Amino acid sequence: MKILLVCTEKLPVPCIRGGAIQTYIDGILPYLKREHEITVFSVADPDLPDREIRDNIRYERAPRETSEEYYQAVANFVGGQKFDWIVIYNRPKYLSIVAKAAPESRFLLSMHNEMFHDKKIDPQEAIICLERVEKVVTVSKFIADGIAKLFPEYQHKLQPVYAGVDLKRFQPKWIEAAEEKRKEMLAVHGLEDKQVILCVGRLTDKKGPHLLISAIAKVIKKHPSAVLLLVGSKWYGHNKENDYVREIKAEAEKLGPAVQMTGFIPPSEVADYFLLGDIFVCASQWEEPLARVHYEAMASGLCTITTARGGNPEVIIPGKNGIVITDYENSDAFATQIDYLLSRPKESEEMGRTGRELAELYYSWSRVAWDILSIINDSKSTTLDTLGLIEQNKEAG
Repeated sequence: MKILLVCTEKLPVPCIRGGAIQTYIDGILPYLKREHEITVFSVADPDLPDREIRDNIRYERAPRETSEEYYQAVANFVGGQKFDWIVIYNRPKYLSIVAKAAPESRFLLSMHNEMFHDKKIDPQEAIICLERVEKVVTVSKFIADGIAKLFPEYQHKLQPVYAGVDLKRFQPKWIEAAEEKRKEMLAVHGLEDKQVILCVGRLTDKKGPHLLISAIAKVIKKHPSAVLLLVGSKWYGHNKENDYVREIKAEAEKLGPAVQMTGFIPPSEVADYFLLGDIFVCASQWEEPLARVHYEAMASGLCTITTARGGNPEVIIPGKNGIVITDYENSDAFATQIDYLLSRPKESEEMGRTGRELAELYYSWSRVAWDILSIINDSKSTTLDTLGLIEQNKEAG
């Protein structure tokens, strides 16, 4: 079959600038291309050609002045083509523009955020979109439930498909090759003999790094070797700062070497930074769809502390592969749980090993691609079984 994947207008594919959706697309492409003719449409980038064939995948890229112009460029492209399936990522508002140009194509909508609220899309336009698509794939049950609440008559079209991680790139530190890389990275960053609390994500109040800086100030009183390592910048691809970033940097500087901030790290290097961690913390304050860093932390064999926000808790079995914080606005809650794990390194390590096992069982990109292809091929998806097994594990825990 000929399948077109239409990425959002923010960042390009391949994910040279980062981005969750871009990473998702890159992850499933090697499996989709095995049996199908794949084209990827994304935004233009100065470091990528507007048109190329790479690894037997066709890439088309267009500039973005406005979102409407970008999706009109997609429509213009598909107007002269014939695709069996078109997958639109995270933009239900613009699906109809593309659908009008491809009346014979079947459509799949892949949802990675809450984009069906009336502030994002007119309800009538949402209904047109939901009528046109065969299925709506969501990255979490949280996102699926949100759409079902707004449009219950289309609940039968909603299909949660958890995302994945590159299990070869993200390796646990007990693997020999990863162990050597970890030693190298620790030396480079001066973190030998430190207990590293790792946070990977954008520097924004929604992600909560300010709470972790406050928490580490308390943690180091009992664990003087603890270091908070914040990996990321305000936005993908650069280190431009806003008032918030300047404020947390000022707070971090008061704590000296107890807080390190790397700035933007290219996606190709992020896996190495996970090797530095002893504990992973996601301090999200917003209703996160389900941050991909959870999968990356699990694959890296790290115990995870996360917040009871959005879909994030769906991949955590409390006490087995991590801890869920309900008092997520309170820095003391983070300090308490970080202290708990640092004081029990064997328990923390065991949770990390369980996380790796879960990643291997449920969160490979091959499984994600299989779920999507199962839907496209009109055969039974394994996703519901996956969801059921995860729930069984939670109950057993």
